[in-house]
Amino acid sequence: MQLYRICPEQYLEDYSGLGASYRDGARWNVEGIPVIYFATSVSLAMLELANYLPSPRLVPANYRLGIYTLSGRVKMDTWSVADLPEQWNQYPYPTSTQQMGAAWLRSRKRLALQVPSAAVPGGLEKCVAINPLHTAINQLKLVDQQCGIYSKRIFSSRR
Repeated sequence: MQLYRICPEQYLEDYSGLGASYRDGARWNVEGIPVIYFATSVSLAMLELANYLPSPRLVPANYRLGIYTLSGRVKMDTWSVADLPEQWNQYPYPTSTQQMGAAWLRSRKRLALQVPSAAVPGGLEKCVAINPLHTAINQLKLVDQQCGIYSKRIFSSRR
């Protein structure tokens, strides 16, 4: 399986899970619980990053699109929208999803958890939460990286 994430170049192969979501918490983890978030498509990775920046022109120069492979031998848990609380996609993140994800991460049952993306209506696209404390973390590999993530045409119209 291929996975994607956008982050500063120096963190592309940092699989500790000790980034901003560890420090602040995110949709599928509470602060202090390590996790690494990925998208299942390049476009979703770009859309997820757009949650944090007012314009793609503001992506720092050191950010890269990381392209990863996850071994097919890795078993993945999957949660569908039907498995989630009604407000799963609200912002700020509901404590219900944070607690669900934190419990999953603490269990260390699987390396990967596929969840609906809140950045897409109805959760029609998927994100993958990786548990960096799982023994199979070595099954995740960076295989390529790209710079120049967004086209200069994006949000370039003048009014």
